[in-house]
Amino acid sequence: MHGLTESEEPTDPTSNGESESPSLGLAVLKGEGQSADLQVGDEGSNLTKVFPDKEQAQNGTEVEGDGDEVEAEAEDDDSENLDEEEWEEYYVCPLNVRFTQEKIHPFFYRRGPILNVLPKIRAVSGAEDVLELVPPFAPIHCLRKDDELWSLDNRRLYALQNAAIQWWPVQCCTRVLVSDRLPRRKRKTQIRKFHTQSEGRTVHICARYKQFDTWNWFDNAVELEWCHLSDRIGALLSVFEIVPVLGGLLYRTGLTGLSSRVPLLISFLLTCAMDFTRQKLPVFERRICELHVKAIMDGNARRCVCGRNERQLMSAPQIAAIMSVALVLLLPYVFGIEMDRFRSSLLSCWLGLACVFTVQLVMFLLNTRAVHEEFSGVGQKLSPKHR
Repeated sequence: MHGLTESEEPTDPTSNGESESPSLGLAVLKGEGQSADLQVGDEGSNLTKVFPDKEQAQNGTEVEGDGDEVEAEAEDDDSENLDEEEWEEYYVCPLNVRFTQEKIHPFFYRRGPILNVLPKIRAVSGAEDVLELVPPFAPIHCLRKDDELWSLDNRRLYALQNAAIQWWPVQCCTRVLVSDRLPRRKRKTQIRKFHTQSEGRTVHICARYKQFDTWNWFDNAVELEWCHLSDRIGALLSVFEIVPVLGGLLYRTGLTGLSSRVPLLISFLLTCAMDFTRQKLPVFERRICELHVKAIMDGNARRCVCGRNERQLMSAPQIAAIMSVALVLLLPYVFGIEMDRFRSSLLSCWLGLACVFTVQLVMFLLNTRAVHEEFSGVGQKLSPKHR
């Protein structure tokens, strides 16, 4: 469902709540909890005057306000006035849509802060465990370039991506309007948005000269998965720290099957060293989480049956990393077994598993740089204008 699927429902050209007068070129837009605002403009002009009340409409005076709010208002008006007949309707994952702007305003025009709109985005259950996000605003408009979708409504996309991350790693989709080119009469007003320098992966939420946040859905997903992976590896290391203590207590009973206590001591020290290393060098776990997020987006992750959280998924990079850690910690016990034949058989099995998981882990780690650059936008300086 992370791919692009065409909807069977017809597009309603009047779904954005806008009505036009053919004789005077008037458009009446109604906001929530506000009186109707009258907009006057010529069909061949991009200039629009806004009169919030009747007195200003009669006097013909224009409203003055914050420059950021005026820019935010213009962006909403431009996106809502796009010709619906030139757009095709699809259901796509909002995480697969890219931003066209480097910065966005933290407020919706007539709707307040973007974060206040997030609770109003409903998640409706769909087929194959896919959630459909139903926002309180009109669908976003996207331009299609090969397999990439570029949003013209960046603040709406920011809200939808926030909602999708709240349900991570459950797959989400939303209704969008897609076109291969901009309408001719709106090309000048929309082309000014195309100035992203991160391949549409990162957007800065700021007003005037104050920056509130920097949003990248991939980094947020990696942080969530990093927490889960750290808990799993921490639990594994805790087990291997307890086993040597129990083995030392049961050694004289002969139940351990070890020739001496040396393997227990080596395993305990190795576990402590590995725990200390992963805390000082967390880059390894982060790279594994980036590969795991990539696997989830590609549909290559499976539900973890033994996990406490039903929404947790397991992927090949995570399994290879966890099994590699477990095999390293098991090696002292394999060499410490007293029976020669049993030790030889276990060592053969250990070598076979170690070769398989080591090769897989090395192949995954060699691909981490490409995955990081693809989703984080680091080192990508092209913008949609240059494509």
